[in-house]
Amino acid sequence: MKNVPVPYPSTEADFWAGLFHELTERLERLGEALAAIPQEDASAASVVRVKSYARALDELRAALEHVHTHRADPRLKPTFTLEGPLAGFLSRLYAWSDEIGTDFERMAIALRKKEPTSVVFSHRAVNRSYAHFSELILAIRRQSELASRSAPQDAAARRALDEHVEELIWATEWLHMALARPPGG
Repeated sequence: MKNVPVPYPSTEADFWAGLFHELTERLERLGEALAAIPQEDASAASVVRVKSYARALDELRAALEHVHTHRADPRLKPTFTLEGPLAGFLSRLYAWSDEIGTDFERMAIALRKKEPTSVVFSHRAVNRSYAHFSELILAIRRQSELASRSAPQDAAARRALDEHVEELIWATEWLHMALARPPGG
């Protein structure tokens, strides 16, 4: 078999750019899927839940974009390694957005058919996901603490990134809480 050269070899920069782009697009599609759910025939509780999911997705997308603005800063390059905890967190977020997209589609179908949607999100699955993200969050915070100690001259850049990473963490946690909330709760 002949080796065919790849016209654009993959690089770390391509990975990050692609990951941020794909994740942002995926979150936008989830928001669009929620916006397309017919709300005129849905119960008030269902409409409130759909709107809370959409709001949480908007916050998550905005937080992701804020973290992305720091990617080009060479002082923060250690945070954006492929083996680092932020890459693991974002990769998990990418996979999770696919999982909840399937659930959102099931919810849309149920609402169109005027069926109950109270069991669309398994509390056990949401709690498992939250626990997994919690582990990744601890690793991100440990890396940040180590980076702050090892490069005090970069404190301002690190603090700005840390604020945006905390915003991303908060938005991820908020979406989990929105998904775990009981109907009407």
